[in-house]
Amino acid sequence: MGEKAYLLDRTLEAWKGKRVALAVSSEQSFTGILEDFDEEVIVVRDVLDIVGNRAKALMVKIDDLNWIMLL
Repeated sequence: MGEKAYLLDRTLEAWKGKRVALAVSSEQSFTGILEDFDEEVIVVRDVLDIVGNRAKALMVKIDDLNWIMLL
């Protein structure tokens, strides 16, 4: 599992400050700018969901993410 964590950290570090899309618990999708992360959570700012709702920030547990992609 150490290699997976290293790959995740390295990838998220490269994506910091860039727009990403993510799916949470296979039910909701969001886009926003990757603000920060640690081993437990990801913080995204300037968030937009699939129906057009906006938010200043979203904090998601990494365990609840289905996928994340760089836009």
